[in-house]
Formats: sequence, C-alpha cells, structure tokens
Amino acid sequence: MRRGTLYLLTSLLILQFAHIASAAEDSISLTFLGTGAPRPSLDRYGPSILVEAGSQRLLVDAGPGMRERLFQTGGFELLTDINLILLTHLHFDHTISVPGLWLSGWLFGRKSPMTVYGPEGTANMMNNFEAAYAWDIEYRETVGVHQEGSDLIAYDIEPGVFYEKDGLKITAFNVEHMPIDMNTGDLLGMKGSTLGFRIDYNGRSVVFSGDTRSTEFSNIIEHAMDADVLIHEVQMPALGNSPEAQLANVSLSVHSTPAQVAAIFERTQPRLGVYSHIIPPELTSEQLLNATDYDGPLLVAEDLMTLTIGDEIVVGIAGGSGTNIFTEADVVDQLQD
Repeated sequence: MRRGTLYLLTSLLILQFAHIASAAEDSISLTFLGTGAPRPSLDRYGPSILVEAGSQRLLVDAGPGMRERLFQTGGFELLTDINLILLTHLHFDHTISVPGLWLSGWLFGRKSPMTVYGPEGTANMMNNFEAAYAWDIEYRETVGVHQEGSDLIAYDIEPGVFYEKDGLKITAFNVEHMPIDMNTGDLLGMKGSTLGFRIDYNGRSVVFSGDTRSTEFSNIIEHAMDADVLIHEVQMPALGNSPEAQLANVSLSVHSTPAQVAAIFERTQPRLGVYSHIIPPELTSEQLLNATDYDGPLLVAEDLMTLTIGDEIVVGIAGGSGTNIFTEADVVDQLQD
C-alpha cells in the first residue's frame, strides 16, 4: 500500500454520514455533487462541487446531473437556497445544469436572482440561456409564479480576487486548458480562457484546478502552496489503438495525467490532495492511487462525498437531509439575501 494512502486512511476519520446543513463557523464544507467529466456515467455525474462557508453557499461548475445530486443532498431546502455559481470554463459538461438550477430554484421558492461568475463569454452564454427560456419564464409568471428570482445575472471575470463577502474570499487564476499544438505545445489561438479558483474562509482554503494540463508553469502551484485542500482533475490514457481509444486520447493535450498531477501535489504539499473530474469515469480509486507517485495524503472523490475542512479534514457522505416532497417543505417566501 502506498504510504500516502495509508496516511489518509489512518489520519482522516470517516465520521460524517449525513449532509452538514451549514458549515461550522471557521470551516469550509464541500459536497462533491459530480466527479466525472463529459462521458456519461451512472456513478460519476458531471463536475460540480457545493461549497459552504458559514451561512454562504455556492457551486463550482454545473455539470450534468447537478440539480438531481443537489436535491438528493438537501431536498427542496438546498435547491432553493443557492444563488451563486462559479464556472471554471464554458464546456457543456461544466455549464449544462445552470438553467436547471436557476429555473428550478426560482420555480420552487427562491426569490433572489441567480448570479454566475466565469471566464470570458460567460455573460453571453447566460444571456442566451435567458433568451432560450424567455417563453418558459413568461408562461409561469402569467399563471401565477412569483417574478422575483427569475433573473440570471452574469459576470465575465479576470484573474484576481473577484468576490469578498463576510470573510469569504474567492480568487480566480488562469489554467492551461486552451487548445495547443500537440507537437510544439504552442497555443492554437482560440479565443477565451479557462480558470481555476482558490476559496479562503477564516484561515481555511481550498483550490480547484479546473480542467488543465498542469505543467511546471501552472498557476496552480502559486495559488495552492499553503492550501488545505487541492482538488485536481485527472485523465488516464486509453489503451489500445481502436478508433474509440484514439478519440478518447485526443483530450490528453488539455488534461493532466496522474504523473503530471503528482508533480503538482509534490510542489504544493496540500494537507489533502483530491482527485475529481475523473477521465474515464470507470477508473477505480486503486487504479488512480497506484498510478500516482506521491506520498502525501491523497483521496479519490466519489459522488456525494463530503469534506469538512477545519482543524481536521473530515470525510463523509451526503444525503438524507431536506424535504423531497414540495408541499411538505418550508421554502417559499423565506427571507433570502
């Protein structure tokens, strides 16, 4: 057994078997709603992570199945309580559930607008979502659904601190996910950007790599040097020479192998390294850990896994809280910021 794996199993107590409704005053709570990527999987839904810090809640990315996992985690109470989404980039597997949460949360009681931050092009994408569902919104308002909360507000952001509220600070940084020439490594000149995020709260911190190929020049290194948790994507090459394997391996130029991620973990030495956005989704924890030459604490995330980042990092499983029958929930007309 790898020393890093043994350290993880003996140092992180798996104590938490129900969703934490709100993070402790000085901790950050994470719920992995989806740990997969573009390929469909019944075990790993599309990438999305719920972040809770004090009374504040937000999502990092909104992949396929996010709304359902969120509902599974906290029922209508959680579904209607989130009005902030951060997007690392604009691929469909990171954005497709934005309309589902925006409109479902509003339809079932949220009175505050949905706000989305992301890279260049985010505001345009959200404007298109609004245009696509304008008839839907008008229809529901006409038959009596409240108007408050149906707005979708979006901001294109640049690297740097873009959000500070009640002790929560969020910093964006560029990551290496734009298309390159596989022979030279040169960028191919496509417009746009891809981001990672660092979230700080009351002395606790978590870094999200976003999608990236992570080289020795990665901005992740600077931003994760003193982080409690570093969540990094990973892709293992497909074996063989079938057309499917060749197509699958096209994305190796914009994603990170276990060896590349190990180098990032080695440089940054987080209290805990975590794999998420796992390609292919059928990879097991054992396969990924055995392929990663890193002796620090390392964990492979699963859907509905939780982390509470405090003096200790506590691992748990979400689900079983909240109300799943709308007429039995107390979510309409509640006071919201």
